[in-house]
Amino acid sequence: MLYSENKKWAFVHVPKNAGTSVEYPFHKFSNPNFQNAKIEKGVKILHKGNPTHHNKWSYWLQFDEVKNHTPVALLRNPWDRCLSLYTFNLKECAKNLDQEWARIDHARLIKEGFKQSWMPDGFFVDKHGLPFEYNTETGRAWSQNDDQASWLEDAGKWFRMEDQMDEFCNFTGLDIPQKVNTTVRGAYQRYYDEELRHRIGHLFYRDIELGGYKF
Repeated sequence: MLYSENKKWAFVHVPKNAGTSVEYPFHKFSNPNFQNAKIEKGVKILHKGNPTHHNKWSYWLQFDEVKNHTPVALLRNPWDRCLSLYTFNLKECAKNLDQEWARIDHARLIKEGFKQSWMPDGFFVDKHGLPFEYNTETGRAWSQNDDQASWLEDAGKWFRMEDQMDEFCNFTGLDIPQKVNTTVRGAYQRYYDEELRHRIGHLFYRDIELGGYKF
């Protein structure tokens, strides 16, 4: 977790919401000058193992380093985000076809396609991954079909990644992030029919209300 002792904020990394881009300058794997970057911006990293990287604020609250900080997070249009989750999973599986889990997941994602993967009993909603997603041994405590609102619930501050990045950077003191870890595709609206549009609207109604989003 990226946090600032001086400004008293803690960045909660919601998956597929530009969090990797925000954190990119402060990790040794991505920036040789990461130590200088952390000093310049007055930030630190609270690391409790990779499985916890995307955990919710309810998890991070247990640590003294950040429990008195204001949690901040980026919010994303859920219709766009659901497509991003599908394409990301497809890409990651394709990169790891030498492993059994990837071969199984890749076959399902290809067979179901984007729409069916979000419909009842589809890849993202059938709960087949719960033993891995909510795992007390590794500490991971989130699922891909959890709504974004659950990452902060009623705490902290949200910033829409589509049009509030300036406000986010003003609040945190960070620079506008460069885009990394993206997938090339068309506008999300082209991938939807009416049934899927309503389905995602139902699953993620809290996110839609939270950000005032429209399809």
